[in-house]
Amino acid sequence: MLLGAGAASAYAFYEPYRYRLAFARVPVRPGTPSLSILHISDTHLQAKDERRAAWVKSIPQRLGSLPDLVLATGDFIEDNSGVSTAVSVLNALEARLGRYYVLGSHDYYVSRFRLPTSYFAKHHTPIKAQRADTLALETGLREKGWTPLTNSAHVIDSPAGPVRVAGVDDPYLNRHSTDHIKRDPGDVAAIALVHAPDVVSEWILADFDLVLGGHTHGGQVRVPGMGALVTNCDLPTQLASGLRRIGHGWLHVSPGLGTGRFTPIRFACRPEATLLQLVPS
Repeated sequence: MLLGAGAASAYAFYEPYRYRLAFARVPVRPGTPSLSILHISDTHLQAKDERRAAWVKSIPQRLGSLPDLVLATGDFIEDNSGVSTAVSVLNALEARLGRYYVLGSHDYYVSRFRLPTSYFAKHHTPIKAQRADTLALETGLREKGWTPLTNSAHVIDSPAGPVRVAGVDDPYLNRHSTDHIKRDPGDVAAIALVHAPDVVSEWILADFDLVLGGHTHGGQVRVPGMGALVTNCDLPTQLASGLRRIGHGWLHVSPGLGTGRFTPIRFACRPEATLLQLVPS
């Protein structure tokens, strides 16, 4: 028993480096264009994370062709040393129709130590931490063509018709606004970006096809047969990771690619980026 526990503990420190590119088919209503979407989240980069950075830069080669959209849902950095690395790796990801992002709490504040038990708390205490260099991060992304969706929407003039992409600022920090959540009758597709996926019902009620989120790390530690123990947000643990039907739309929660520097483990929850293919059905 002790040998098995030791092996499991050792593996938990190894799994964070088992990056994978996952693929998922998303059935959508007839008339919706068949769009390929690369969803990337929670890279949590520091300057020393050369292996993770190299893997993210290898995604275009692994895909073999350009996706229609690259959509990124925050927590790109773990501290300010990761700003230039995050800008470099995200700018290496190209798309036919555009690249869009929202930020997470780690993009606003440098991480600090928290007791592991705090992740099971239902109410989040105000963050008291050093501010991250958010300006440098966003400047580096915008200069290379990334578009922020901070409590805003953007309509892409695609060959198939108007594609709406919209996002909110991080609900975990209560920075989000929902006044702009709407879909116009002429939109052939509507896709939402959030960091913490607490805000999902609003998008589904507004008839969005797909909501993308991160933040949960898939639970980070999953028990075989049980799943995630915690989501660190208001969603039930069953929705901590993967693609789920919500009403007439879909929610995809990325398990992310990184971990916090004070919790550098994963178990039964490999880090991943995901290529989602919208398929009219």
